[in-house]
Amino acid sequence: MKIKVAFFLPSLEPGGTEKNVVNLVNAIDKEKHAVSLLLGNMEGDFISQVQPNVPIINLHAPYSVGLFFALLKYLKETPPDIFISAFPRINIICLVAKIAVRAKTKIIITEHSVFSFLPVIAKTPFRRLVARVIMPTLCAWLYPGADAIVCVSRGIADDIIKTVGNPEKIRVIYNPVIDGTTYQLAQQPVGHPWFSDPVVPVIIAVGRLVACKNYPALLKAFKLVLEKQPARLVILGKGPQKDALLRLVGELGLADRVAFLGFQENPYQYMSKASVFVLSSLQEGFGNVIIEAMASGTPVVSTDCPTGPAEIIESMKNGILVPLNDEKSLASAIMVVLNNPVLAETLKSEGKKRAEFFSIKKSTQAYEHIFQTLHHA
Repeated sequence: MKIKVAFFLPSLEPGGTEKNVVNLVNAIDKEKHAVSLLLGNMEGDFISQVQPNVPIINLHAPYSVGLFFALLKYLKETPPDIFISAFPRINIICLVAKIAVRAKTKIIITEHSVFSFLPVIAKTPFRRLVARVIMPTLCAWLYPGADAIVCVSRGIADDIIKTVGNPEKIRVIYNPVIDGTTYQLAQQPVGHPWFSDPVVPVIIAVGRLVACKNYPALLKAFKLVLEKQPARLVILGKGPQKDALLRLVGELGLADRVAFLGFQENPYQYMSKASVFVLSSLQEGFGNVIIEAMASGTPVVSTDCPTGPAEIIESMKNGILVPLNDEKSLASAIMVVLNNPVLAETLKSEGKKRAEFFSIKKSTQAYEHIFQTLHHA
């Protein structure tokens, strides 16, 4: 008898968590598990990446109240053996729904961000209040009722223990990032002319255009680089900060040197053609894009933000870590890579070795072990 496993997300809009779930549902052994994917709303660029043998269930519920009642109905009528959710708000809804219907389903909640950092990145004063006061109280009360809590980095696990306790329920499973297709996709050609220019190097960044990615720091650092040498900057991703970032590009006089290429289904082909990959984030849960850049054979420069980068990168061996919000250090590290071919080659080769540690296969096996343990408990 197959174990019925259901993953739940609000949508499949581009993001690290969404990409992780797609990788997992595609890779889990279908001989032993009946895997399905629930979405609050059937939307997002990653929908096309879900394999046909994974059924997608659309709850038609984009908001919290609707999600709660849709989950009540789902858990009452077609309860899976294992239910996996992500994001604190969604985790709370799922745990309350299980209590309400007294479902026997085992709940695994996953944490992909630093819990204590949520008030810092909240978009409005009300959300900051919720993140600072209400969410910690609810999580401290409800999270211990989960059957397992999976954190995608050791830093997240250490952080959430302060709020939730119950370290015996917490597991650290690094994100499922790399498989054989990653290397194949990295070899595909790129049509953008900047990537075929052998003279002017391309710096690349990949991620949602949101505040926590701190693209203003990257743009200011890039301006410092241009004061010393020619270069171009390509940013892949979409998000609510695009207009503000375009204005900043204009104010800094960088319009002819910066290109926003939007969401790309295959970012690896762009990464592999760039001279250096840069992550300027204020906070990461883990940092999938660091692994993706390493696997693509691109030297990595990253802020030493909480959490993730320092668990991936050994500075000056397989990448370079720099302080947060320090444009001069960021610019300096970029120029070190651009002007030191020996170091750049070392970072490429050692980065590729490090990327292999974060395979989809390894992560999937760790999840499958939890499924088996909980199912037979």
